[in-house]
Amino acid sequence: MREWRGLWRIGRLGVAAAVLVLILTDGSAPAVSARHLPNLALPTLGGLQFWADRYLYGGWRLQENVLTGHARLLDPANIRRCWGRYETCRVAFERMRGEFGIAPYRGHLVVLLHGLGRSRDSMTGLESALRADGWQVASIGYPSTRRGLPANADRIEALIGDLEGVDRISFVTHSLGGLLVRELLSRDAEWRHRIAVDGAVMIAPPNQGAAIADALQYVPPINLILGPGLLAATAASARRLPVPDLPIGIVAAGRGGIGYNPFLPGDDDLLVRIAETRLDGAADWVQVHSAHTFAMDQPETVAAVENFLRYRRFAAPGSATLQPSIPNAATRSPQLTNPASVSSPSVTP
Repeated sequence: MREWRGLWRIGRLGVAAAVLVLILTDGSAPAVSARHLPNLALPTLGGLQFWADRYLYGGWRLQENVLTGHARLLDPANIRRCWGRYETCRVAFERMRGEFGIAPYRGHLVVLLHGLGRSRDSMTGLESALRADGWQVASIGYPSTRRGLPANADRIEALIGDLEGVDRISFVTHSLGGLLVRELLSRDAEWRHRIAVDGAVMIAPPNQGAAIADALQYVPPINLILGPGLLAATAASARRLPVPDLPIGIVAAGRGGIGYNPFLPGDDDLLVRIAETRLDGAADWVQVHSAHTFAMDQPETVAAVENFLRYRRFAAPGSATLQPSIPNAATRSPQLTNPASVSSPSVTP
């Protein structure tokens, strides 16, 4: 009986290990097995924190697993069309590009970058709204908890450098994504000489570092789970990043008085204080009523993003301010600062 119990325990451990491998690799075997097993068109299973976008083309993407190093090719519906070595997937894509007539991005591309511990799926609502309004959008996934800002910026720098047909880029970020853009734009990369950066909208960014990150960096297992991304959001890390020389709009989230988090002084969105979103030299700033996690999905946020992409300010021409979503905001403080300081022509998608 004891022997059977021992075998049962070993079997359960084996099943648990297999499930863990499926989650981390998204059901794909390591690259060395690609020549032996068939490539089947299957939906992805998850494990998004372990995948980094490496190549984008017309809604298709090649991703690399940060643990195993193997790659997968996803179509716009998030169906895995190929897996194995990166070179194998790239060859497969080139073949499919010809077969399916896949067109590249053209002209102006709006690039979305998610926050810490999230995935590009968290930006789906904003992405859909922008597409419906005529913008060409690419939402980039990066392993925020497995790599630090410099390593993630390296990958995104290479990805943008490989873009075909794009001559202008605007960034829209959530949370840690704002710091990632600051890291990315601090470099004199090759793509900066042929692709213009129109501006950036940062939603709930910890531009001054987040006090909650300063505290949690010493608390296991949170610091182990959130990894290098948590350290990037500390004050010491965030404040060393240069401010990009381009129009930046900041959408802060909070309650308009006492914040969501009773342990943080002043107003906050539960994770980032209003004061921590500020950035010297920003073209515009607005506050919406929301918790951190849902700030990018608020209608006021979507309107602010679309206005900034067009006019380099949150208020449309002829409007003094963007309508704030904070109750009685007018009696507390202006929700839009320096609206007249930005006088750029309108931009079409």
